[in-house]
Amino acid sequence: MVVKKKKQVKSKINKSSSKSKKLLKSKKREVKKATSSIKKKTSLKSKKPTKTKKRNQKIYRGEEHFLASIEPYKIKKNEKYMNARQKKHFFNILNSWKNQLMLEQGKTASHLQQSTSNFPDEADRASHEEEFTIELRTRERERRLLNKIDSSVEAMKEKFYGYCNLCGIEIGVRRLEARPTATRCIDCKTLEEIHERQRYG
Repeated sequence: MVVKKKKQVKSKINKSSSKSKKLLKSKKREVKKATSSIKKKTSLKSKKPTKTKKRNQKIYRGEEHFLASIEPYKIKKNEKYMNARQKKHFFNILNSWKNQLMLEQGKTASHLQQSTSNFPDEADRASHEEEFTIELRTRERERRLLNKIDSSVEAMKEKFYGYCNLCGIEIGVRRLEARPTATRCIDCKTLEEIHERQRYG
């Protein structure tokens, strides 16, 4: 009887130990799967924002910087002035410039709405107000530039873009790359500047 009981106890212990081993193995597998999935998710999360950040890192640093970043147009031999390729090139320039300016305008508007902080120190308040006035002046300048961009896009649609408004001569590809919103050739512009100096000194 005692031997039978001992055997029964041993078999029960063996069964429980084998069950516990199986449970441990299954838990280990679950833990490995969970950790691997977490690692994958974290790696994907860490990779994705860097790509989007690089794509969306186009910061507008002013008119001069933007015009300097324009890739020059490769003029072919016996190419007609203001053909489809040239129009597309300048349309892309004007469109990207407009988009960047619109983003800056939106940033300023949101910044003005958010900043309702009261400064106890008068000097801090004065410097803050001065910064705002400078920013508003630059945005006003940019707003005028947006109007010029819109008018040059309209001129492109009406097939007047790239020609002088006064004499009707070709403005030139290189001049338009330096000033995409130009409406006058170099000669007419220089004459205008001379007249302005004579009037206003």
